[in-house]
Amino acid sequence: MSEQILDLLKTLSATPGPVGREELVQDIVKRELGNYCDETTLDKIGNLVATMKGTEKHYAIIAHADEVGFLVSQIDERGFIHAKWNTQGHMPDLRLLPGQWVLVMTDKGLIPGCFAVKTAHIAGEEGKTRIPTYEEVFLDIGFNSREEVEEYGIHIGNPIIYAAPVEQVGHNLCGKSMDDRIGLVIMILLAQKLSKIPTTSRPKITFVSTVMEELGARGAAAIARELDVDGVLILDIGLADDYPGTKGEAGVALGKGPVVVIKDNAMHYSHTLIQEILNTAEKEEIPVQRAVFHNYVTDGVQFAAQGQMTAVIAVPCRYSHSSFEMINLKDVEMILHLIEKFLVH
Repeated sequence: MSEQILDLLKTLSATPGPVGREELVQDIVKRELGNYCDETTLDKIGNLVATMKGTEKHYAIIAHADEVGFLVSQIDERGFIHAKWNTQGHMPDLRLLPGQWVLVMTDKGLIPGCFAVKTAHIAGEEGKTRIPTYEEVFLDIGFNSREEVEEYGIHIGNPIIYAAPVEQVGHNLCGKSMDDRIGLVIMILLAQKLSKIPTTSRPKITFVSTVMEELGARGAAAIARELDVDGVLILDIGLADDYPGTKGEAGVALGKGPVVVIKDNAMHYSHTLIQEILNTAEKEEIPVQRAVFHNYVTDGVQFAAQGQMTAVIAVPCRYSHSSFEMINLKDVEMILHLIEKFLVH
């Protein structure tokens, strides 16, 4: 199972899918879920919905296809690019940008580049001891003029994504867009597992790969209006704080099991559904980490707003919204086991 998780995660992570441009990721998810589900459809804004027949009980499993990134906002006369973030609210962490390799998405293909700032030799003593402002960070793609940049198909509004592979690092996996490609991996492998169970012995499942989660769960809002189920399970990353410099306030660590989110910035999740999940975990002897998160919101807010019982089962993840997000395979395997047993008693 670990090898299957890794292979699928590498494929999905390497596939460009920034906010509003998730179609390449959705193509893969549709193909994979189509192997196990009875029907797959795409709505007008790009949400993928796949249905698996079952008994009277009906659950929805939700993960999002989009990844954090940037948009070309300005091209100067010398061919350097300035970018804006594609998420809702706060700008990206400026400590992490300089030196990051990225890819600019165009209709002609992917153009590599690197976020840059003045080096210490030019910035001087004062310049090299402070975090640069967002206006001081620029993208260098190696072209010499605005005209040359535009000839290669780069214009205002083109998406920019991190260019970082998924690699095994000791016991962990590290790379871009774990948020939330690992949720999609769990969804696909869960569908594979459930497909081997007779229809009469499993609930009906609606799998949803949403778009634009990082922009305020816009895709989920469109789906939530039409969905009426016995429970909604959101698959996302959980914020691990088990490394130097953190306060350990959340108490979430890699390799210690699934994270069940009790409350986040937007909502308190369903106590009834959470208790059912925790009871299943206890019965199956699966370790679980309970968490209350700040600076954290999921697609769940949209489903709860429509009156659906909603819970979040998350993969512990270090360094969220970076190009080096880190997870542990054991946590993923435990989540798969937990959700399968929750759905099929």
